[in-house]
Amino acid sequence: MRGFWIGVAAGCAFLVIELVGRVVAGAPTIPELIQDRLVLFLPGPVFSFVLDRLLYLGKPALFASLLLLQLVLAGLGGLVFRRWREPVALAVVPWLVTGLILLPIAGQGIFAGSVAETVVSLLAFAAYAVALVVYSTEEQNAPRLVAAGRSAPEMAAGPAAPATSRRLIVGGGLSFLASLVLGRGVIGNLPSLPPVPDAPATGSGAVASTVAPTAVAAVPSMVTPPDSFYVVSKNLIDPVVDAASWHLQVTGLVSHPIDLKYNDILALPAQQTYQTLECISNEVGGDLISNGLWTGTRLADILHTAGVASDATAIHFTSVDGYTDSMAVAKALDPSTLLAYKLDGQPLPSKHGFPLRVLGTGTYGMKNPKWLTKIEVVKEALPGFWEQQGWDSAAIVQTMARIDAPQSGVSLHLAPLVVEGIAFAGSRGIQRVDVSTDGGKSWNAAELKQPLGPNTWVFWQYAWQPGAAGGYTVVARAIDGTGHVQTASQAETYPSGATGYDSIDLRVDA
Repeated sequence: MRGFWIGVAAGCAFLVIELVGRVVAGAPTIPELIQDRLVLFLPGPVFSFVLDRLLYLGKPALFASLLLLQLVLAGLGGLVFRRWREPVALAVVPWLVTGLILLPIAGQGIFAGSVAETVVSLLAFAAYAVALVVYSTEEQNAPRLVAAGRSAPEMAAGPAAPATSRRLIVGGGLSFLASLVLGRGVIGNLPSLPPVPDAPATGSGAVASTVAPTAVAAVPSMVTPPDSFYVVSKNLIDPVVDAASWHLQVTGLVSHPIDLKYNDILALPAQQTYQTLECISNEVGGDLISNGLWTGTRLADILHTAGVASDATAIHFTSVDGYTDSMAVAKALDPSTLLAYKLDGQPLPSKHGFPLRVLGTGTYGMKNPKWLTKIEVVKEALPGFWEQQGWDSAAIVQTMARIDAPQSGVSLHLAPLVVEGIAFAGSRGIQRVDVSTDGGKSWNAAELKQPLGPNTWVFWQYAWQPGAAGGYTVVARAIDGTGHVQTASQAETYPSGATGYDSIDLRVDA
């Protein structure tokens, strides 16, 4: 096992260079380069299962796991190198030259990226190779003494071991600590924790004041602050785009292909709208839903300028990070479909798609690509990134109602209280919300607050006076603007979004 630990120690040197390259030069790490392939390789239900349970911890966990896997592979490399030094060197060098130099120059392979990416990769592998040799040299250079009853290798192993151990402990330990610090810095940029909830919304007058303090959950504000807006993306680390060099291409089946700079987009007629976005991975009662004030320009205006061919049926979007998705031409030409560049009056935060993102109505967030850089008009819709893994290509928002207060499991006094929450059905709107306090046996209509727009969530309240002490199961359901009642059938998020009623259990004490 000594060769394995030599390899692990050398692998820590690789990690240090790799993470320094990410922090200083922005060069993607190996986990970032392969994570798209890993996501698409995983069966959709498996990925959904992991995402549903890890949520915001998923990316840090994946990143840390892949870094750990690198160390394991480095350890195996150490075992091979210690046993077959010369053959390994002769076999590996040509492959490293091909994989790290020739293929990137040709624009092929995993490291076929920027100059910084290639340089960092070369330095990381060089650091690993040097450390591997250094940590293994003591045994080769140890004195070959022969004494009575002891062979030369046995004599050599004596004085070499302490020196090799010191080198492993000091060199490997320092590089391991450095990789931990750098890795924590990189992971710190990932959305590892849910957004901090907004201040609880208040109910209606004296009714709300009767709720026990421990029963009040965090009811969101009608407009979600950008810092609290939910974040989900396919990337381990999202791109940071320079507006000065960014541009938007409109190509494909158009009469006049166009290329727009950021200032060209800002100069187009602006539209403002309140709109709610929900992730298709949002579980029943989940928090992957937010509402914002968006500013942008109509996608239809840009497409009219380009001139869409009569036989085109779809628009294919491509983002800076390689994300893709499609939209029907009819929907793209709808005045409600925007290319947004502001959120709550400020330029889009980087994590929400700066400088430009798609904002369509009625669909989950996966159909609204961030960091948009190319619009291609095509004859037939092409499968997007998540559709390739089996997620629903239409991704129409499921009707939902969520209970935000009181919190499930609390004990309340036998007094009037308010049950409240949100409801959302995409562009269909919300006609009514029903609340049941007996586990769904009977229903009563809740009071709806006026929504901020036709494509936003709706806040609801239900004033309730428990009839007696005891346990209660409170359930909520929504009826969309077309009159369809939210389905009670429980379904997981994969592949078309979660369904079922949200519920809480309460204890009322006399």
